[in-house]
Amino acid sequence: MFDAIPAGLETLFSPGTTGAAAAAAAAAAAARLHAFSAPLGRIARLDVANWMSQLVSVIADTPLHRLRLPGTHDSGAYHLSRTRMGDLPAWLRAVDAATRGVVTAPLTPFIAGWGEAQSTAIDGQLALGARYLDLRVVREANGGYYAVHGMAGDSFENVLAQVASFLDAHPGEVVVCDFNHLHRFNRDEHHLQFLDLIERTLGAHVVPPALRRASTDGDGTVTVRDCLVANRRCVCLYDGFDVSPAVARAVAEAGCWERRRSDIWSPWPRAGSRRQLAERMRALEDAEGEGSGGGHVRREGFFVLQGVVTPDAKRIAKAAVLPDWGRPRTLRDLARRVTPMVCRMVTGGSLRAMCIVMVDHIDVADVEGWLLGAYGEGG
Repeated sequence: MFDAIPAGLETLFSPGTTGAAAAAAAAAAAARLHAFSAPLGRIARLDVANWMSQLVSVIADTPLHRLRLPGTHDSGAYHLSRTRMGDLPAWLRAVDAATRGVVTAPLTPFIAGWGEAQSTAIDGQLALGARYLDLRVVREANGGYYAVHGMAGDSFENVLAQVASFLDAHPGEVVVCDFNHLHRFNRDEHHLQFLDLIERTLGAHVVPPALRRASTDGDGTVTVRDCLVANRRCVCLYDGFDVSPAVARAVAEAGCWERRRSDIWSPWPRAGSRRQLAERMRALEDAEGEGSGGGHVRREGFFVLQGVVTPDAKRIAKAAVLPDWGRPRTLRDLARRVTPMVCRMVTGGSLRAMCIVMVDHIDVADVEGWLLGAYGEGG
């Protein structure tokens, strides 16, 4: 339960507290932060698996929502099933069930190829530098919860366990988990069971709303220092917080943050080409920083630039029936063209990108270049 500051940390966030208990708590917190506070100097290379701890002397007092955070789009959409349909239309799932997959068998590998947005599992994405995970969930008939993007993917027991294992092994890193697109969560019970899974798996790591409220420098979220001092390093945003009062309570008790527009804005660019994407990413970044009167707005929640091209039906149909001729035939083929372009926009200064930037197939992204451009040599 996270109705208050995690046990042992109350003294850090209670200005009136004095005496030995406060001193002991402050000393323990300072020791945790000191472990990651070696002088940075000028840096030309980064270990992207530990980039936050390597850069902590620069980023410690920056609110998370104002950091340049690499992210993965449809983070759970790796190694998708060729037989288990996830969030596909109900009529197609009915045909699949009625024919025991015979009719749909020629289609499902193609659907999976255009659904797989990542090539590596969650632990691999985090090791490649991702610190924002776009997590989309489907509840299947067996009561299990699975990653989804067209076809179903890995179980969320495994997805969340990978996040927890990464945080255990990398004590200077902070991860944002964004639970959105919750498919077939038809009753309160479905939310409560999934929130229980989050709490059981990530509970020791979650940054509770109370820590967010207590942050004096988070300016709407929390700072890296807040997370390291409290040893709470996983922010969980939950899209279904407003389903019912019971679910809202469970969201708070699990330590999750409500996922309102003011907490996170992740506008879909609706781009069908690289040119459209470049134009719309710049326009969205400009719009995010402007108020209704034309002045600059200091945001108090996360902003996500989606560096993805969405293939339309025409593009997919051409890939299915026409000769190769070099055109993308899977989402990975498309990402090999799009993701490096987004990287060039970030490293070249076309985008300010002091926010979350998420891409397909992060293994073809220059994450080190993103980060050095903001915080390293020449940054």
